[in-house]
Amino acid sequence: MNLLTLLKEGIEILKKEKIENPHLEVELILSHLIGIERYKIYTENIEIPTQTYKRFLKLLEKRKKRIPLAYILKKITFYDSDFIIKKGIFIPRPETELLINTTIKIYNKFLFPKKVKILDIGTGCGNISVILAKNIKNCFITSIDISKKAIEVAKKNAELNDVTKKIKFLISDVFNNIKDRFDVIVSNPPYISRNEYENLDREVKMEPKRALIAGKDGLKIIKKILFESDFYLKEKGFLIIEIGYNQLNEIKKIIPSHLSLILIEKDLSNFDRILVFKKLKKVVK
Repeated sequence: MNLLTLLKEGIEILKKEKIENPHLEVELILSHLIGIERYKIYTENIEIPTQTYKRFLKLLEKRKKRIPLAYILKKITFYDSDFIIKKGIFIPRPETELLINTTIKIYNKFLFPKKVKILDIGTGCGNISVILAKNIKNCFITSIDISKKAIEVAKKNAELNDVTKKIKFLISDVFNNIKDRFDVIVSNPPYISRNEYENLDREVKMEPKRALIAGKDGLKIIKKILFESDFYLKEKGFLIIEIGYNQLNEIKKIIPSHLSLILIEKDLSNFDRILVFKKLKKVVK
């Protein structure tokens, strides 16, 4: 039995389960299982031992149960960098690359070459902090999450990507353990409402609830960040936040007086996805 035979068999299994992108997913599973790059599935004539074939089928069984592929492989590629992922930690989405691109753009336009302090709220596996540390040379990032497990994994990902000297990790429920002020606050917070959560795919529901749900309207955490950011942003600092596809109008109604909405970025589906606020005045805590 060779790799191409396994590839064909795996694709058929996932197709029957109506899993999107079965070809890519089986390539990733085989690449992980054999320890080779994906293209070598087509160029290397590797015979597969029976034991490896059994492991392959077990991984496909997990995928058939809608366990997210990132949890099965225990890793994910995001923004061309590799990240460790464990069950119980939010899986990064492609939309969040827009959050990072916008943050880099704001830095280059308004803050470069100044050394900046950045706060990443709800870091998860650390993907936002790590990529910003790799792309903004003159920065130091405080990376926080309510989950101890997430912080432990984020630390490992900082080590994996060689940016440990540029990031400090803290367990914190939003601003609870924060005392400093920052040039930039960035966040991909939970923003799904309770009703929306009920209609999510079974696969998404395998991720941690508290990384997804934010109260009845999905705005609980966003509101907290907006209103409390006054005490943690430096004068003329920036708050950059990812939001749900249908939340802009409600957010516009509650923008606090210390913030000005200066930029709205749309995602590839043309939804309002990233908001950039600038602090208007300094308020002493």
